Amino acid sequence: MNTVQNIECITDLSLLVNTSLVDVVADKIRQNIYTGKYEAGKKLIVRELSEEFGVSHTPVKDALNRLISEGYVEALPRRSMVVRTYTNAELLDALEARMMCEVFYADAIIEMSKGHPELVKELEEVMATTRRLVAERGEHFNADWVANEVRFHRCYMLYCGNARVVKMHQDLGTNRITFLAYLGVNHTPLKLSTLECNLMEHQAIVDAIAAADSARFINAVTRHIARATDDYATDDECRAKAARIKALKAKYEV
Repeated sequence: MNTVQNIECITDLSLLVNTSLVDVVADKIRQNIYTGKYEAGKKLIVRELSEEFGVSHTPVKDALNRLISEGYVEALPRRSMVVRTYTNAELLDALEARMMCEVFYADAIIEMSKGHPELVKELEEVMATTRRLVAERGEHFNADWVANEVRFHRCYMLYCGNARVVKMHQDLGTNRITFLAYLGVNHTPLKLSTLECNLMEHQAIVDAIAAADSARFINAVTRHIARATDDYATDDECRAKAARIKALKAKYEV
């Protein structure tokens, strides 16, 4: 019995070590994408990444497969993998869908949040973390900022009362695409002024939820999303998409 237990312990430990290594490799690749070291369209070769990180091929392959599911890497024919390219048009389509989703569920979010004061507390904690990240602009700022953005919007969408909608909203990936589409076109991260404006808009969302005011919440989220289109209306197609989003904002505003 002891022998069997020992083998099980060793197996579990081996699995834990491998999983942790996959986490580390995936995080490093993700960081390199956010910093622009791995540009959109760059071919990711397992052998080269293994040599770069000093690990075997297996954790690199597993990490790349995870990043495919997360939307950072794209698998091409003949087993090639590249850093995924996001277009401004893709982002604008996602932003439009997100606006309609958040507006439709505004009343439900506000109503459910009334009995859960911890929502505002959690949103304020996320805001505090974001302010610190923006002030420090550390080595891993880009990825950490996106992760915090995702957390902020997921916090209140969890109160819409529909698990499928929560997943759909998250799968839109607007926070990730906002950053990566801008980085891909401009070869530089989002401007500091954009990050600071984002914080003010987030505060307006928090204040609306704290006040249990659905009209105020709708105004805050539509302004936030519509303003985000400004940096991406770069051609006729994108300008038309951005105009449609701003028309929706005008329609929904109370």
